Amino acid sequence: MNDSLLDSLLHHLDDPSNSGNGLLQAFDEDESLLSLQGADALQMLDVTTISGQFSATEEVSPDHDRDRRTDRYCSAENESVASTSPPPMTVENIRSRDTTRRCTYRQKQKAQKDVLYRQVDELTSQLSVLQKRKETAEASKGTWLGHAAVWKVLADRHMKARVLAEEQRRRLCKAVERRSALIQNLGVLLRKRIGEEQPEEAAYAGKKPRTESPDVLLYEAFINELAEVYARTDSIFKETTMEIDVDSQAFFNLSQPTKTDARYHELVGALTTPFAFERVRVLLYKVWWSLDNYRGYETIEGSWIPDDTYITKICIDGPGGNLLVQHCITRQYGEADRVVFVWRKFTEGQGAYAGMHADETGWAIVRPSPSCGQGNAGTVMESVTRFVPINFSSAPASSCSTAVKQFTDTVIKIGEDICQRSLQKLEEKLLDDTLGV
Repeated sequence: MNDSLLDSLLHHLDDPSNSGNGLLQAFDEDESLLSLQGADALQMLDVTTISGQFSATEEVSPDHDRDRRTDRYCSAENESVASTSPPPMTVENIRSRDTTRRCTYRQKQKAQKDVLYRQVDELTSQLSVLQKRKETAEASKGTWLGHAAVWKVLADRHMKARVLAEEQRRRLCKAVERRSALIQNLGVLLRKRIGEEQPEEAAYAGKKPRTESPDVLLYEAFINELAEVYARTDSIFKETTMEIDVDSQAFFNLSQPTKTDARYHELVGALTTPFAFERVRVLLYKVWWSLDNYRGYETIEGSWIPDDTYITKICIDGPGGNLLVQHCITRQYGEADRVVFVWRKFTEGQGAYAGMHADETGWAIVRPSPSCGQGNAGTVMESVTRFVPINFSSAPASSCSTAVKQFTDTVIKIGEDICQRSLQKLEEKLLDDTLGV
């Protein structure tokens, strides 16, 4: 089979612009196709020869032989016409098979293209996930949260610390047992010697009843802290913003600022009064703690109390009949241009508030008003109070949190009430002094 001829034939068949007449003209122009014998041409067109369909032994009739001779004579005359007019059915069959082959190939290519597109989408999504994981890993790289080794080191460290603490506890328990036995032995020995030296009645005769308050140790500890509290006065007032409202009808304006990161509660107050600073300075200390109207009011006195120090103890009824006991130690520091009050207060809860306490520290400054320099009288009073709630209750956490909140609110309300009463009493005395009553 001639390859160049076949290529030419397929080229003409693939060209959709060629019509049937154009294809026949192309066959006429192609001399190589016309030069082939009949059997070879049919083989090129994939057409089975008709002669092969008859048997070689078949007898041929005389009429048929005559017809064949007549056809042979006519074939020479019609050779040119036959060469230019190939069988139309053969061309159509070739074109149909080629079209079917091209459609099948295109469908297969389209199916492969769709599969490749789906694979691209899947691989793209996988790549995005891997890139996000890589970025997350790089972002957490170098931090202790992302390394299990650091957790292991910390766990080992805490484990060793716990083992050391347990070992130290065992040693301390043994030491306590030894010291306790030693103390008991010494006590027995001392009592034996005392009994030998003097009669038992004489030993008890020398004892005196104790008249001191059982809270003396608490008061002494707070008294020792007042000097340090006074030294922090200026820094505390620098940290706190004061707002003085001259037109306010309230004598003392208290605010409760929200401090989400603070470990204490804070009350801030500021006031301007038209009375002269010297008169306010003299009368303020007398009414600073006007607590005699509270139940259980008691003034603690003793030679151990320093000068300018005032100790009071009061009992306050809280909501629900719960009782609060407050111990307050106040000291006054007189300066050239101001008076400073500092105090330490300890609140104990009873009843439903049992086991709850509040440790309070306060500062107050009384100074002349800035308008005094213009010939006007006036006094400015500023106050800062900070207290920390302390809970030693064994109640469940859910009920304990509610009780602690109620206890804290009660302490805040009591502090505001005491401050308002003291300053109202100061105002009354200043008015009486001005009127000469």
